[in-house]
Order: sequence, then C-alpha cells, then structure tokens
Amino acid sequence: MLWAHTDTEVHRLSYEDVLRMVETGVLREDDRVELVEGVLIDMTPPGADHSAIVSWLTRHFVAGAGEREVRVQDLLLIEGGFVMPDLMVIDPPPRGRHPSTAFLVVEVSVTTQRHDEWKAGRYAAAGVGEYWIVDVAARTVRVHRRPRPGGYEQVAAFVDGDRIGEPAVDVSELLGPEA
Repeated sequence: MLWAHTDTEVHRLSYEDVLRMVETGVLREDDRVELVEGVLIDMTPPGADHSAIVSWLTRHFVAGAGEREVRVQDLLLIEGGFVMPDLMVIDPPPRGRHPSTAFLVVEVSVTTQRHDEWKAGRYAAAGVGEYWIVDVAARTVRVHRRPRPGGYEQVAAFVDGDRIGEPAVDVSELLGPEA
C-alpha cells in the first residue's frame, strides 16, 4: 500500500479528477505526475543521460514497431490511476483513449530505481508483457517477463555485452561508454 498511515484519512483522486484539475488549471498538461492508488506523485525531471537513453530506445523500437505504436512518456492507465513510463510499445488504442496495457514498458532509472522496481507489480497486474528497468548507475537492464497477478514470473539482469529481445538491444550500445 502506498499510504500506510492508519490514523489519517486520505482523499483518493481518480483519473477523471486529475483531468478536471488540468482543465481548471490546478495542474498543467506538462506537469510530470503519476496517479498511483489515487495519490498524485511528482516525478523527477529527466536529466541528460536519461533523455539520451530514452531517445536511443525510441529510435530503436520505432524502426521495428510495424503496426504497433511506440509512445514516449505518455499515460498508461493502471488500476487506481495512471503512470507515465519512459517508453512503451502498444497496440494503438481507440482514438481519444489511453492504453491500459502494453507489450513492452521501459523505465530508465538514473535516481528512481526503487520506485521503478516497485512499479513491477503494477505493470504485471496491467498485463504488460515485458517490463525493463534500465539501471544507468549499475549498467544493467532488468527484464521482467511472464506477468502474473502478484508480479512477474521471470526476472533476469542483462549487462554490457548482452543482447535483449527482438529487435535485439545491445546493452553496451544502449548505455553508451562508461564514464
């Protein structure tokens, strides 16, 4: 549970509440927030390394997407709200709707490793086929596969020299030269 205080009431927001907050100017469309278990969470602005990796992933996956769409930092509806993954590969939803699942979700973690690991259960519950956490500091990509209601059945770590998925991602190329 996100909010563990038992003696304090929390007013939980809905997706529709957040839309109204944007419409009335309480939030701006470009505010970086996620709605998890009805609670708005501020997201850290992306740094240069983060942006470069997301850009690399976008070019890589767009080239092989075919009929699927690649979305960058867009909403994915989950139970109790929405998240904004760095990248997702989806079947195009009906116009005017956000997706509620994905074939692949990627989060690039420069400082948010714990939060992104915590999201794994949310993504599994939403039926996301694969969830990747690109841990920039550790120079690893943790790949979660086979979603189940309680989480992912398989988690594997990939390091420099490894290749992941199709179209294959070279971890060394993705992370760039070591600093």
